[in-house]
Amino acid sequence: MPWGNIPRPRSRCGAYIVLKKGCNSQCIFAPYFHGEDGIAYFVAIRNVFTVKYVVNLLAPFAVNDQFWASDTFLFEAQARLQDPVYGSVSHILALQQQPAPQPNQNSSWNFDLPIIPEDAPYPGFSEATLPPFPGEASSS
Repeated sequence: MPWGNIPRPRSRCGAYIVLKKGCNSQCIFAPYFHGEDGIAYFVAIRNVFTVKYVVNLLAPFAVNDQFWASDTFLFEAQARLQDPVYGSVSHILALQQQPAPQPNQNSSWNFDLPIIPEDAPYPGFSEATLPPFPGEASSS
């Protein structure tokens, strides 16, 4: 048998390495949990959520939105592993405790924006240049 005809083993995504199963072309996890980081990410998600739960929540999303959903699962799982009681809420509470910087305190926020005088005319169209509203009789 020539070497070119030997079937090569498919690489498995991190999810199926953890689950000790074969990964197929329809794998919902493959795009999001590949490589060595994928294994660690999937372990974190599996420790907090069940695999069935993650599949049931990812499946209805469009492919473009599944990336963001899987990223959200990872963030929440890592937060739950760090703080089992509050999870990501602890991050939100910590951010709320920080004082909000004021624009005048941070000079990088002033981008040399044009200053518009208060008596500047309102930009707009004159009513004569606008087409008549549909269903409205023309005044001419």
